[in-house]
Formats: sequence, C-alpha cells, structure tokens
Amino acid sequence: MAERVAVVGAGTMGSGIAQSAAACGFEVALVDVSEEALERGMRSVRANLERRVERGRISSEERDGVLGRISTFTSLESCAGASLVIEAVVEDIGVKREVFRTLERVVGEEAVLATNTSSLSVAEISATTRRPERVVGMHFFNPAPVMRLVEVVRGPRSGEEALARAEEAARRMGKTPVRVSDTPGFIVNRVARPFYLEALRLAETGESPARIDASLRERGFRMGPLELADLIGQDVNLAVSESLFRRYYCHPRFRPSHLQRSMFEAGLLGRKTGRGFYAYGPNGRAQQEEDARPSPEIALRVISCVVNEAFFALEEGVASAGDIDRAMQLGANYPKGPFAWAEELGARQILDTLDSLHRLRGEAYLAAPALRDRAAG
Repeated sequence: MAERVAVVGAGTMGSGIAQSAAACGFEVALVDVSEEALERGMRSVRANLERRVERGRISSEERDGVLGRISTFTSLESCAGASLVIEAVVEDIGVKREVFRTLERVVGEEAVLATNTSSLSVAEISATTRRPERVVGMHFFNPAPVMRLVEVVRGPRSGEEALARAEEAARRMGKTPVRVSDTPGFIVNRVARPFYLEALRLAETGESPARIDASLRERGFRMGPLELADLIGQDVNLAVSESLFRRYYCHPRFRPSHLQRSMFEAGLLGRKTGRGFYAYGPNGRAQQEEDARPSPEIALRVISCVVNEAFFALEEGVASAGDIDRAMQLGANYPKGPFAWAEELGARQILDTLDSLHRLRGEAYLAAPALRDRAAG
C-alpha cells in the first residue's frame, strides 16, 4: 500500500499540496470541516489536472490516478494512519494550535506533524503538543503544484528525524527543500520584503511606478515590484509587511508603506479590483502610459536593499548563503539570488549605496555587519 499523507485544509494551498502529494504516488486524505470547501478544493485539483492533460503534460490515465489517490473527509480522525500530516488552515494561531492538539490524539506516535504557515511561529504552534520534536514547518509556495520550493522550518524543539522526513517527502513531491530556522518570514517572505518596500518608498517620493517596474525588469526580474504587488493584491502584500514589522519589533527596515495603506483603504487593490498602481482593462492587462525608461540607479537601490536583508538573514543563521540564493530563485522567481547579485554588482558598490541612503534617510538603510565585512575584503 502507498504511504499515506493527510492535508488539513482544502483551500488554495491545501488542495494544491494534496495534488502535489497524490501526483507522486502518496495516498492523500484531504480534510476540511466544510463539505463545500472540499468540493471547491477538488474542483480546483480537477481543473489543474485537466489543463495539464490538454497541454500534453500528463495522460488522462495519469489524471485519473491522481484523482483516485485523493479522498476527502470532514473529520480529523481520518488522519489516523498518516505518516505525515500537513496543516494548511487559516493563518490564525488559535485555530492552528487546536488542530495540532487534536491531531496529536489521532495520529500514530511516529507521524510527523507539519504546518504550512507562512507567517506564524513553529515554536508557538508546537508548544501546544506533547511531542514538539515531531512538529516542523513545510512552507509551500502558491501555486503548490507548480512552485518547486518548500521551506522546511526548524523550530527550536524540532527533531532531526522529523526534519529529514519532511525534506524527503518534499523531494518525493518533486520539490526542492531548503532548511530554514524559525524566524519571521523564514527566507523568502523576509528577503523579498525590501523588493516591495524600497519600490514603495521610491513611489512615495514621486518616482513613476512604471519606471520603477521597468528598471527591475531590465535587470532580469519577470515583473517589477509594484506590478507584482498589484497581481498579489495590495491588501495581501500590505498584510505580510505589517506582520513582519510587528514581529521584528518595528525595525525601520520593515516599516510598511503609508502609500500602500492608503491604497488599501481606498480599495485600490490591484488587478482584482481593476486598479492599483495601474488601471486594468477587461483582459487584465495593465494600461501603462507613464514614462517607463529604466533607471540603473533605481534598480541598484532596490537590489541593494534585498542583498542587505539577505546578509542580515545569513548573520542570524536563518539559512546558508547558497540556500538563501536557491530559495529566492525558486520561491520568488528572482533571476539570481542576493549573494549572486552581491558578486555581480560588488559588495562595495552595494554598501556605498546603503551608506549614502542611511545618511540621508536613516535606520531603514543600516548595512548588515556581514555585508560591511564582505565589502572590506
């Protein structure tokens, strides 16, 4: 019999994780308290698989095999017998802790319990369990069937065996696991934050959004930061920034944008409302009529802030330089990782850019000591 994985939560992430697990041969129990949510989740899985059939990526027999390996349930009791349970419920610490308390009564002693949280502490989630050594983070990226990165999060009491089994499960799903310590934002959400925040600071000072975005696309990014925030949703992007700002005790590096807050309050959320930094036509395309000539100075400023945050993460032991680069390429679709940018642009040039901004604009641009050491030689 195939190994059994349970996924708790049938929303966008949960159904995507269930599809990823079933596609590589796991028997999957997809669990949600709502029958309606389970029906929506399975519709999403079927639609995703049907598109893959239409594009010739899988056969109709393979599609049917994946669907046949997913069973749906409304009770956590169905997680009994699973060797791995991945929780993907709402980002509410109280809800997650209650799920884990119940799971521990249901599953076997050897089962690994993983949370797909993107913003909460694995330590706080695991504190409600009797055996926190088997609790880890497995942060998948959206859309889960497509994105290759899984951040495997090591809580302060996570055991090596649980971490290794989570990594192996991720590999079986065709993912690249990157081990990361239990710090706010892990790697990707933290290191990517300056990509948005620095672009927003530039927009607040009157720089053209189209020019900001064109400057980053010129350096190989698939989308500029402001058009990407429009795609994600200004409300979602702002919520991540505000969460990280609180969890880093209001450090100026993470200070959210008052411009983005105003856009959120005005309902200018991006593509989903038809207007954000750009206006969107019925086809969803942005109407960019502003000056879009790229600026090397804008690109250097934004990339310098991203590189700086990566050096802070490295200093704090969040992950290795290689894993940070890998995570940013796989999880954020960056053309290269921040340490590769440091090599290409030169640590000295990046440090000079930050020091100049620090003198003019304050602590948001304080350079990481490790970056200063790298620039010194």
